Amino acid sequence: MAQKAHPTILRPTYNLNKGSTYWDEAKFYHITSIIYKLLESCCLGTTHYLNNVNINRHLGFVIIEINLIHLHFKSKGHFVSRRYKENKRTVKKQSWTVIACRLHAAVKLIQKLSGAKKVSLKVNRLKSYTRSVPKSARRQLAYFNKGFNRTRYDYARPGMQLIYLVLKKKASASSFSRFLTQNICSRQRRKRHYQFLAFIKQVFKALEPFRKITGLKIQIKGRFTHKAKGRSRSWKHQIGSMPLSQLDKKIQTEYTQTQTAYGSVGIKVWVCS
Repeated sequence: MAQKAHPTILRPTYNLNKGSTYWDEAKFYHITSIIYKLLESCCLGTTHYLNNVNINRHLGFVIIEINLIHLHFKSKGHFVSRRYKENKRTVKKQSWTVIACRLHAAVKLIQKLSGAKKVSLKVNRLKSYTRSVPKSARRQLAYFNKGFNRTRYDYARPGMQLIYLVLKKKASASSFSRFLTQNICSRQRRKRHYQFLAFIKQVFKALEPFRKITGLKIQIKGRFTHKAKGRSRSWKHQIGSMPLSQLDKKIQTEYTQTQTAYGSVGIKVWVCS
């Protein structure tokens, strides 16, 4: 009896290298994967998420096109007192200029790695605001956006924006998995994990009428809660249908891993568009 293969193995995946000619050496996949990781590291610690990457090569030129999603954490009408400004902690800059400087340095590293004559980088930014989320959904999630919950639910505003873009086919599974890894890793208390996962369920429930994708599935398994004898827990959530057995369906998959105070956690995201 033959061994069964995973449904996502035989499915045609997204190829980073799309050009008229390919690298002659056998390690072209190694080069494209390093370029993707380098561009993804430029967005760490900021409010920008790397959505898609297209790498084209023609003769001695390498053309890279990336799509970024810019999420806004604070509203434009946010009032801050003078005492809050004086006592606030110094936070790392999250502006676009920081990412632009990182990308400028990354282009030089890519040129040395690929051995190309010239590397051109094109950046497309998609700005998202909380007001872009439908008003009916914002009313259901108004409790998370209150002023007294700003520090407790600091992921509420960007989470609403990103999940709305995923359901509208404007964000990929990789950007959503990065949002999950950041918040699961930063929540070190067990109640904070429960609050975050409950918030994810409530957002999907509020934005269900505006869904344009076929289905979405999330699976989180590992030691992200405090349990006796170090037992791991599995958390799953799905909306719509997820036809993993049909190879003609376009499904984006993303497998990531993060660490918490209790151990490692594996995160899997499937998006069927």
